[in-house]
Amino acid sequence: MLLPVFDALDGAGVRYCHWKSNRNLASALRGDTDLDLLVHRGDAARFRSIVELAGFRPTRSSGHPSIANYYGLDEESGKLVDLHVYYRTITGATIKNYHLPVESMLLEGARRTEHGVYLPARSAELVLFVIRKTLDYAVLSEALRPRQWKRNAEELGWLSEGVGEEEVAALLREHLPTIDFAFFQQLRDSIRSDTSRVRRFLLGRALASRLRPHLRYRSPLAIVLRTRHLCTRVWLALRRARRTETLLSGGAVVGVVGSDGSGKSTLVREVSRWLGGFLSVATVHGGKPPPTPATLAPRALLPLLRRLVPRYRLSRLEAGSATGLETLPRGHLLILHALRAVMLGYERKRLLVRAHRRAAGGTIVIADRYPTRQPGVPEGPSLHFLLEDARLLYRWLARVEERLYRSIPPPDLILSLNVPLEVAIQRNLTRAKPGGPEPTEYLRRRHAQCSNLDFAGVPVHRVHTDGSLDHTLRSVKTFIWRTL
Repeated sequence: MLLPVFDALDGAGVRYCHWKSNRNLASALRGDTDLDLLVHRGDAARFRSIVELAGFRPTRSSGHPSIANYYGLDEESGKLVDLHVYYRTITGATIKNYHLPVESMLLEGARRTEHGVYLPARSAELVLFVIRKTLDYAVLSEALRPRQWKRNAEELGWLSEGVGEEEVAALLREHLPTIDFAFFQQLRDSIRSDTSRVRRFLLGRALASRLRPHLRYRSPLAIVLRTRHLCTRVWLALRRARRTETLLSGGAVVGVVGSDGSGKSTLVREVSRWLGGFLSVATVHGGKPPPTPATLAPRALLPLLRRLVPRYRLSRLEAGSATGLETLPRGHLLILHALRAVMLGYERKRLLVRAHRRAAGGTIVIADRYPTRQPGVPEGPSLHFLLEDARLLYRWLARVEERLYRSIPPPDLILSLNVPLEVAIQRNLTRAKPGGPEPTEYLRRRHAQCSNLDFAGVPVHRVHTDGSLDHTLRSVKTFIWRTL
C-alpha cells in the first residue's frame, strides 16, 4: 500500500524523507517496523490529506509537539503499517528533549529511491545518527539502561560508507555550529568502539551542554517528565497492558457472534493480537461475564446445583423455547433458573456498560459473544415466555430480565461467523472442553438460532469460517479497519 502513497506525495510536491534507520528500510517497507517520515511543515495539510485518503488513520496526540502517528492496513498481507510523522526533528531519548534545527539539512538533499520513498543524503543521516545515539547517554538514568552498542556500531559503519570528512564538517558548520568536527569525531569513535558506559555518559553530558540552546524542557521539568514516563511504564507492566495508543476517531466495541464451533474464540484471539500490537485493545466474554459483588455468593452455589440436577443445566435449556425452560413445571426449579437468568442479564449489562466506557476512552474492546434483545436465542432474554404468566413473580422476573437486556448498549459493529452445521459438529467433537463435547442436538438448536441473530442498526459483517484462517482474518481485518 505504500508505493501508491509515495507516488501521490511525489505528484503533489510534498517535501518529505524517511529520516532515520534507513539501513533497515526494507524491513520498514514490509511493515515489520515503523517508518519515520520528516515532512516539511508547509506541506503538512497536503500530506495529511493524501495519507488519510489512502486509508491511514491518525492516532491521538503522541504527547510530543510536531509528531503524529498514522496506521494503515495493507489488505494483502493483513499487516498494519505504522507511520511516525515528524514536522520538526524532535529527538532525545524517552522524553525527546531536543529540537534540532536540521530539517533543511535532511530535506534539501533528499533523493528518491527505487522503492519510491525519499531518503536524506547519507552524510546528513550520519550526523544526526551520531548525535541521537550520544544523547541516549546524556542522562544518568537513561545511560544505565542496557543498549546494543554493536548494532549501533554496524549502522554507523553502513552510514559512513562513501561519506567524506569535509562533507560532514560542512554540515556541522552550517546546521549545528556549536558542535565542532573534532568533538563530533570523539562522539563517532565512542559509538564505533566498545567504550565504557562512564565515557559514553561524559560525552553525552558534553554534547547536551553544547545543545542547550535547543532544549525543550529545563532540568526540573525534565526530571518530572522522566519520572512520569517511568511510572507510566511500571503501571502498564503491572496491568500487563501492551499499548495505550488510541485512534483519533475513538474506540469501538466489536461483538463476535456465531454458533458453537464457528471459531469465535480463535478470531477474538487473533484480532486482539493484531490490533493490540499497536493500539489499546481489551477483550471480554459477553456470554460468560465475570460475577459482580451482588452475584458472587449465588454464583458460588452453581457448581453444587449442577451436580445435584445435571439434567437442568441452563446452557442446555436456554437453547430453544420449545425444549428449554418452557418445558419446566412452575415451581422451585423454574424459580432457580429464572433467578439465574436475571443474574446473568445483570452481569452482562454491567460488563458491557464498562466495555463501552472503555471504548469511549479510545480502547477497542472485542467481545466474544454479544447479548441481543432478541428473545429465545443464545445471549438473549430467556424468560420471554413468562411475560404474560398468571403468577406475579414470574412476570416480574421476566420483565426485569427484559429491561436489563434493553439497557445493554448496542455494539459498534458485529462480526457474525457462519459455518456449516456439519463442520460445527465435527469441531465440537475434537475440542478439548471441560465436561466433554456438547450434545449434537444441542448444537443443532444453537446453530439454527444463531443463523438469525438480529442487531438492528449495527453494521454486520458475515464471515464464513469454514475456509482457511488466513483468508478469514484478511476479510475480518479489512472490515474492522474500514469501519474504524
